[in-house]
Amino acid sequence: MASPAQAYTPRWLKVSVVVMGLLIIAGSYVVATEISRRMSTPNALRPPASGAPATAAFAERIALPSGARVVSMSAVGDRLVVHVEVAGGPSIAYIVDPRNGAVLGTIDFAPGAAR
Repeated sequence: MASPAQAYTPRWLKVSVVVMGLLIIAGSYVVATEISRRMSTPNALRPPASGAPATAAFAERIALPSGARVVSMSAVGDRLVVHVEVAGGPSIAYIVDPRNGAVLGTIDFAPGAAR
């Protein structure tokens, strides 16, 4: 014999519980997938700083001091650091936004500075 609680449980209630359970599982899967996608490509949805479309090409000319030469370039996070040596002067690091070529700042390294 069926218990009194089972006898009076409407069919639509059982169906809605199963459907809501499936929606919770599907929603959890979508959230986990989106989190892992964003962690693997953190800047994919960030618009460029200049407001230009992401596919727009740019040409930026950075004026270096006379007699300077580029020693190295390194990607640091979502920035590009360009190490420049100046003949007879300090080394300089230019911090560049690679999405639009804008110089965000410079760091001068004075020769002979002791800590």
